[in-house]
Amino acid sequence: MTLKFLFKHAATYITVPPNLVEEKNRQKAVLNILLFFSIAAFVIINIIRIIDHIIYNEERGLPLWSTLLILIFLFFLAALSRHGKIRFASILLIFLYSLPMVFCLIVWGADLPAGLLLAVLIITMSVVLLGAGVAFTVTGIIAVFLIFITELQSRNILIVQDYWRQETNQISDAVVYSVLLLVSAGIAWLFAHGINQSLARAKNSEEALKKERDSLEIKVKERTQELRQAEQEKINQLYRLAEFGRLSSGVFHDLINPLTAVSLNLEQVAGEAESPKPDNQGISQAKSYLRQALLAAHKMENLIAGVKRQIQKESGPTTFTPSKEITEIIQILAFKARRANVKIDLTGEEELNFTGDAVKFGQIIINLLANAIDASENSPAAQEIKINLTQGDDRIIITISDQGSGIAPENIDKIFEPFFSTKKKSGQGLGIGLATTKDIVEKNFGGTVGVISELGAGSLFTVSLPFNSIKNEN
Repeated sequence: MTLKFLFKHAATYITVPPNLVEEKNRQKAVLNILLFFSIAAFVIINIIRIIDHIIYNEERGLPLWSTLLILIFLFFLAALSRHGKIRFASILLIFLYSLPMVFCLIVWGADLPAGLLLAVLIITMSVVLLGAGVAFTVTGIIAVFLIFITELQSRNILIVQDYWRQETNQISDAVVYSVLLLVSAGIAWLFAHGINQSLARAKNSEEALKKERDSLEIKVKERTQELRQAEQEKINQLYRLAEFGRLSSGVFHDLINPLTAVSLNLEQVAGEAESPKPDNQGISQAKSYLRQALLAAHKMENLIAGVKRQIQKESGPTTFTPSKEITEIIQILAFKARRANVKIDLTGEEELNFTGDAVKFGQIIINLLANAIDASENSPAAQEIKINLTQGDDRIIITISDQGSGIAPENIDKIFEPFFSTKKKSGQGLGIGLATTKDIVEKNFGGTVGVISELGAGSLFTVSLPFNSIKNEN
């Protein structure tokens, strides 16, 4: 066993303590460092003993043979440590330091500074090598021993060689004390270093856990948002189908009149064709019937095409005429409006063009217009809904006003929230239409939607859509 081995293990402990996660490895590293300091200390002590022997030609302090034997035994303990006998080597090391302590305190007195320093050194080594429980036991034994020999020495039962009290202090004694203090300081550093490393690892673990927690919270929040968006999208689709299913009876009713007109006009054409000698007047009359039938058929075609576009949700930015889209929605809701005794009036710029998602634009209008009809249908007198389309500097503005029941002041800030509806008690509302409208206006068009309402006097919804914001959020 060489000092090179001890240096190597001491450096390993100092440079990479985070890797020493097992208790056995920690104890081994601590033992190697203590052995390194101890071997260095007893090398210095032996040098001092040799110098004393040469200068004074007599033994002063510990005998030279004892310090040399201790040095050899320290190398033996290093070999035990290398072969994994950590606890056994630790116990032997503490016992080895106990021998010179006992010798010094018995021979030169219980108040010998070197002996007391060795006692403190043994206690601190017991703490770092064997734990606090063993250290308390060792402390108790040393305390009892000091009391016992002090009593024997005070009664002169145990004769003390106290010549050192009358002699002047020697440099060699100061060096020995300094060496013992250095070893004690090394143990204290080792203990503090271990605590600091544990605190650093705990802090790093806490920061890592905090980062992991924050990352998990962000992931959960993102995933929750994705699920909510997907859920909202599914609900919107179901709402669209449910809404158009509810309106289908009105659509079919509106189809009956043009279909009847087609049937009647075709019957008239067939009657003219069966005439034995159709004259010019009869041919002209038949052509008139055909034109009326074609107009009625075109009306059915336009009505069905408008409904189909809304149901199929054919999305994508296109250039369209808002007034035509609004007119289609009015046609779809015509039966619902007639049943509610409501007249719908559209005013504004008819030739205005706009680039965006025509289907989503239609969804905005149908939601607001259907709500306006629902708010007006319980009135005994005929009601009027006014739709106004105007162009601003950089946007189009659509207003839809009704003369219906209005909205209570405490509900104004809630009507755009999902699943909030003032019509739930009557079984009409799901609380999705206005929330969907606000979502489309803001996300798909980058616009705004607002409402002014007075309870019992009606409501005015205003939708503002900028020209330069083309979005497509599905």
